[in-house]
Amino acid sequence: MSAGILAKPLEGLRGAQALARLHARRLQRRWRRVDRTTRHRIQLAAVFSWLPVSAAVAAIAAAPTALDLDSLQSRPIVETVIAPALAPQIAAIAERREFYLREARVQRGETLAALLLRLGIDDEAAEHYLRTDPAARLLVRAAPGRFFQASIDAQGRLGWLRVVSSDDATAQARVLTLARDELSQGGFSIGETLVDLERRVELRSGEVQASFFAAADAAELPDLIAQQVVDALESDIDFHRSLQRGDSFRVVYEALYAGGEYLRPGRLLAVQFVNDGKPFEAYWFDNGSRNGGYYALSGRNMKRTFLRSPLEYTRLSSGFSSSRTHPIFGFDAAHRGIDYSAPTGTKIRSVAGGVIEFAGWQRGYGNVVEVRHDAKYSTLYAHMNNFAPGMVKGARIAQGDLVGYVGSTGWATGPHLHYEVKIHGNQVNPLVAVLPAAEPLGDTQRDALAISAEPLRAQLALLERIRVASTSARR
Repeated sequence: MSAGILAKPLEGLRGAQALARLHARRLQRRWRRVDRTTRHRIQLAAVFSWLPVSAAVAAIAAAPTALDLDSLQSRPIVETVIAPALAPQIAAIAERREFYLREARVQRGETLAALLLRLGIDDEAAEHYLRTDPAARLLVRAAPGRFFQASIDAQGRLGWLRVVSSDDATAQARVLTLARDELSQGGFSIGETLVDLERRVELRSGEVQASFFAAADAAELPDLIAQQVVDALESDIDFHRSLQRGDSFRVVYEALYAGGEYLRPGRLLAVQFVNDGKPFEAYWFDNGSRNGGYYALSGRNMKRTFLRSPLEYTRLSSGFSSSRTHPIFGFDAAHRGIDYSAPTGTKIRSVAGGVIEFAGWQRGYGNVVEVRHDAKYSTLYAHMNNFAPGMVKGARIAQGDLVGYVGSTGWATGPHLHYEVKIHGNQVNPLVAVLPAAEPLGDTQRDALAISAEPLRAQLALLERIRVASTSARR
């Protein structure tokens, strides 16, 4: 009975096995009918499908159990570190001399002692040598704005002192170096080398708020370039009276370097000045003369034969009049010139080239210089404090040359310049007088100007885009 009961499951198992073998044979026959390429693809797919499963199994096998992590405990490690002795290190530092490089720009009116102090030099021997040795005079008499470099140690003892000087007419700069030399007399020696000047183009822009020179300072425009801007545009813009708040300027100029060190500004190359909404432009062009000049793109010479004013920057205090109450005597009299109010000592320049016709004292005019420019035109400068060197009758003078200095000699209530323009000996109003203009460029030179000005115009346009973008960003 029990054997029959057990036989029934066994028969079922054998039937299932037989059925499985039957299905296996059927699958095998179907697999053989599949082409070889398809069989390879199916085999590769099967292998790749098992890779994630095998990786998961390996990760589970490698991962430590929570029991393993709990059994780990921190164990302190103690090691003995021997600190190095400080005395040998201090002695080595004391024996090693370290030098530091310092730079300073000479300020106006600065003494040698003040310059050395700003450079951090505390060296009596070096200061004594600079003061007493004739060879050191070029180092001591450096012009304001010149860069000095010094190598000093921690105690301020000088290693070397260097200054670079250059001449506008040369393409090289002279480098003077004062170096400590125990074998030389005085303990120092001075060496001189020549280095090539590098001319870099720099761009500046600004906006007038109070005055042009204040705006130039705010834009970090060198004073020499600012004055060249005035010289280039003063035939079109009265920098004394016509500037308005909001006027803007863009400038391209040269900066001179020697050995990577900035020396000084060079020449103004291009300027665009917007005065009362009207743009004025001037471009430097080598017109074949000794110094070249500034021109508008039309070829018009921006430099007049006569400068607009004999003072670089001042204000008009009294105009031309046929009848004016005299400030000292009180009676009415003609005032056949114009007065510029300026501090005593302000430089007075000749408005045009010519020959000195008179230089000396002339009653109420005080110290006077009169310059004859040609058979038709002459100019007169009065009330001067003193004369420039060489102001004698018959001496030749060029446009812009120094005539003298503002003062209050003669009949004057305060320091000012009395300025007259004469045509055929007759005094005329300098502000409205028709004075000769300089010759414009010819057709060939005008074409050459347009070519040379093209990159400068692109740089001016770049400055304008930067200004517009900056204004938009502030809004």
